[in-house]
This record gives sequence, C-alpha cells and structure tokens, in this order.
Amino acid sequence: MFDLVNLMALLRGLHLAAVISLLGMAAFIVWMLPAAAGPPAVLRRRLYRLCRVSGGVAILAGAAWFVLQTAAMAAAESSTVLLDALPVVALHTRYGTIMLVRLLLVLVATSLGYRETRPGAYLTLILSAAALGLEGLIGHAGATAGATGDQLVSSEACHLLAAGLWLGGLLPLLLCVQALPPAQAAVLCERFTPLGIACVLVLAGTGFAQGMDLIGSLPGLFGTTYGHFALLKLTLFLIALVLALLNRFWLADRLAAGTVGSRRGLMLSIGVETGTGLAIVCAAAFMASMPPAVHAAPVWPFTWRFSLDSVTEDPDLRREVIISAALIGGVALMLLGAVLWKRFRLPALLVLAIMVVLRGPSFSLLTVEAYPTSFQTSTTGFTAVAIVRGQALYGPHCASCHGPNGQGNGPAAAALRVKPTDLMASHLWAHGDGEMFWWLSHGIDDSKAGMAMPGFAQTLSADDRWALIDYIRARNAGLAMRRDLAFDHLVKAPGFAVACNGVNAASMADLLGHIVDVTAGELPLPAPAGDTMINIALQEDSRPAADGCATAEPAALTAYAILADLPPERLAGTEFLVDSNGWLRAVLRPDSNGGRLARDDLVAAIRHHDTPSIRSASGGNHEHHH
Repeated sequence: MFDLVNLMALLRGLHLAAVISLLGMAAFIVWMLPAAAGPPAVLRRRLYRLCRVSGGVAILAGAAWFVLQTAAMAAAESSTVLLDALPVVALHTRYGTIMLVRLLLVLVATSLGYRETRPGAYLTLILSAAALGLEGLIGHAGATAGATGDQLVSSEACHLLAAGLWLGGLLPLLLCVQALPPAQAAVLCERFTPLGIACVLVLAGTGFAQGMDLIGSLPGLFGTTYGHFALLKLTLFLIALVLALLNRFWLADRLAAGTVGSRRGLMLSIGVETGTGLAIVCAAAFMASMPPAVHAAPVWPFTWRFSLDSVTEDPDLRREVIISAALIGGVALMLLGAVLWKRFRLPALLVLAIMVVLRGPSFSLLTVEAYPTSFQTSTTGFTAVAIVRGQALYGPHCASCHGPNGQGNGPAAAALRVKPTDLMASHLWAHGDGEMFWWLSHGIDDSKAGMAMPGFAQTLSADDRWALIDYIRARNAGLAMRRDLAFDHLVKAPGFAVACNGVNAASMADLLGHIVDVTAGELPLPAPAGDTMINIALQEDSRPAADGCATAEPAALTAYAILADLPPERLAGTEFLVDSNGWLRAVLRPDSNGGRLARDDLVAAIRHHDTPSIRSASGGNHEHHH
C-alpha cells in the first residue's frame, strides 16, 4: 500500500515518462524515420498512434498528480475543500501555473499528432520539448534561489531533453527493428547512434553538475535516501549505456549480416534498455519528491572513512603509503605495456596480483574508524542559547570525569583505567561533530575494562547532546584564543536575536554579507571609512544606537564570554570581529594592551578579516547547519 507521497511520486514518474516518450517519438519521426527509405504506412501510423497515446497518458497522469499535490498542499480532507483549493493552487502558486502551462503544451502537441503530417510532427517535437524543459521549474532546481538555482534549472532542462531524445526514442526504434527489413533496421540503428552518444554525454555532464549541488559529498551519496536513489539511477544509467553499446556495435551488425536470430536478440536488448530507461525515470521522480541530500543528515554506512591524518602526522607512515602506491602503479603500467605488446600478459597480471596482496594493506593507513553519525553536524545552529544550554549540562554530566575546565582532571578521573580526554586540547578539532555525538550517545568502549565513557542517549535528548558539543567547542576555542591570541580553527559567531536601527535584520544570520563588530557593554568604535561594518552592542536593554544593532539576550553575553575566556562580569569593552561569512575572526579584549584596543589595530583587523589564516577542522565547523 502506497501513501500519498509515494503515489504522487509514481504519478509524477508516469507523467514524466509519457512526456519523454512523446518527445522521443516526435524526434524519431522527424529525424530517424526518413533514413528507412520508404517505411511501411502501417509502421508510420503506429508511431503516430503511440505519440497520441503518450500524450494522453501524460495529460491524465499529470492531472492526477496535480490533484493529489493540491490535496497535500491544502491538507484537504474532503472533496469540497479539494475543489475549493484547485483554482487557488492553479492560479496563485508557482507549481500550479507551471503545471497548467505544461499540460496545455502537451495537449496541443498531442492534438497535432492526429494529423500525421511532417509539419505536425515538428510542432509536436517543439511543444513537447518545451513542456519537458519546464519540468525543472517545479522541482528542486526551481526551488533553489539565486544563480545556483538558475544554473540548476538550465542543467535540468538539458538533462530532461537529452533523456527524452535518447530514452524516448527507444520504443520507436524497437518497433522499426520489428517491422523493417534487416538492412533498413540496421541503418536506423546506425543513424540513432550519434544522437544517443550526444545525449549520453549531456546526461553525464548535467547529472554530475546537479549531483554536486543537490548531493554535495560522498556522505550525502552513500548516507541518505536521496543519495541511494541517485546510486540506483546511476547504476541503471550504466546498464542502459552498456546495452546501447551492445545493440549498436554487435547486435545491429549481426542483423545487417542476416545472422539467424539476430532480430530477436536486438529486439530483446532494446526492450530491456527501454525498461531500464523507464526505471531511471521512476527513480528520478522519487528523487524529485524527497529532500536533496545536502539538506539531510547522512547516516554513514561504512565502519571506516578516508583520512589523511595518519600520513600527515607521521613521515614513516607517509613514506610507506607512497612506496606502496609507486610499486603498485609501476606494475600496473607494466601490465598495460604487456597488453599493448601482446606478450607476457599473464606474468604481468600475476605480478600485479602479488604486489596488491603484499602492499595493498598499506592503504588502510588512509582510513580511520567511522560511525553512522560521522558526517553529521550540530543541528542547533551554534546559537548562543545552545552554547549556554550546553554549559549548564556540562557540570552535572561531564565535569566529574573531564574536570570543571574540561582538561580531563575531574575527581573521578583518578579511578579510571583510561584517563578522560582533555577537551581543551587542539586535537579536539580533528574530530567532527558527528563523531563526538556518537561517543556522547553510545559511549567509548574499553576492550579490557568495559566502558571507558558511558553513553547519554537514554538520559539526554539529541538536542542536549548537540548543545554539549557546541559548548565544548566554544570553550576550547575561547581558551585557544586567550592562549595563542588567534583562532586555530574555524569558529562560527554564535547567533542571537537583534534589534536594529537603519538595518533590516532580526538575527545575526540576517547580517551575512557584512563585517560585524559585536561589543559587550558599550558601543564599538565607528567603522573606518570605506568599510561596511555593522555594530552590535551586547547590553542590558535591546535599544540600539543609530545605525546599529543591540541585543539584551542574556545567553548572548554568556556565550561570548565563553569565547573570550572571561567571566561575564568582566566582558565589558570586549570586541568580537565577525567576517562577512559569519566566521569569528578576532577577539579584542581591553586588557590585551593595557586598555581599549588602538583604532589602528582595529582597522587593520577588519581590513584583513578575509585573510585565510584559520585552518578548517575536519568536522564540527558548523558550516552546514539547518
């Protein structure tokens, strides 16, 4: 039994497949069929009839999808509510307007197919291509704003048109192979090849571009439902490509040579390729009905992940990996030479197998242990409220082992066989948010004496665990700033609500694109001439100064005091410089130079706010919060 979402995805897939078929049929009639040198009239009529059938299915499936989508958008529980919602969605939503235009284009394209003329086929081709190209506007591409959205819409249009010309042309090719003499059928297969190759190249290029924007990473590909459907779609695409090559370079040649059974074999292969194409369209429809991988928390399916930490830190390990790669690569080149020379191929293959067995294990140095949450990031947004919440949780749950300052010297630490981690060490940033979340949830196992650290999944909510991670990172960063007078790793400026004069903003997130100077207790210095800077005052009331912002959120004062490694009562006069991307670049304390920082130093710090002097952590940098 399918729920509403799955039923809509199936109808969307059926509608998309029918429009693809309509486009492919029309293109085949216009460009391919003339090469058959006088095809039978019955074949021509059958192709035009299939155009009309494809158009009819596209209209019916599209209309049913539109009705169900309207019911979902209006949360309609009765036919009366649904009927009232249909004109509203059709005329006052982007989805409804584009769907009406697309259905109208398909209707006109289908009606032209009744004339069974070459000009009518050209118009059917143009109108169905327009309807198919508009599909991207009601998917993920159309929902993406800015230049990225425009690129995705264009890429999606090219992707769908290429799919229509290749996959939509398979059914008419199958019918021609069935009805035409072997020589004519082989000519059509040969004529179809250049178009198919061009479409495959477009599909591969646009698919890769869309994957970079909507999937974004290997964790998104292997660890999300959207990514799994993308893998299924890619696998089916490769199968269809192999079948296409088999058809053109083997089965079509056998058909042209009059080999017994060649027609049946070619028809079977094209039929399987057509079914594979239909499955590709269905997978694409389900992908369009679910959140993209970049907006989902990936669940990593493997027990390891790629990492350069070991070879970066240890020269001996780095040397071992380089030697193994050189030896295996050298023997692989020898094998290639043997294949080209057509001598000593078996010995070269045997040597390569031996080298892989002997030196292959060295590449395990490029992996580290991984967990299902390894590539997840904190869901809190690294807000001031989350950091303060984590601070409140740290004392009762963590301080007894890790100590009040997080340095692993709590009162319970002496009795533990494995000493607690120093949470203030710089090595903390080598571990991502997801790894820390897994350890907080499930604990850390000591193979010799049970659990080295207990898990808190049963006692703390997921939000509490993420908040603890936010606090630990903020505390670590504040200590590093106090000690080294610089941040060693990327730290997001904690978010909080603001009230502004002359600036359209309600929170720190609204100030992205501006340099921000957050000052505790008093107004900051004015921005230097030529610099676009927003001033925010952390004060007891939320009344902002002219052309500035303020907040009275208590959590903001506490969170920024943690990042300055100062008690809140001593925070007054401290400035926090935030770059236009929201990264905290500097903390300027009044006591750093015996008084308030000199204006020239402040100007220099602001003007160099984009200097790449901060190293990104392997995880936990809070770059992709949702």
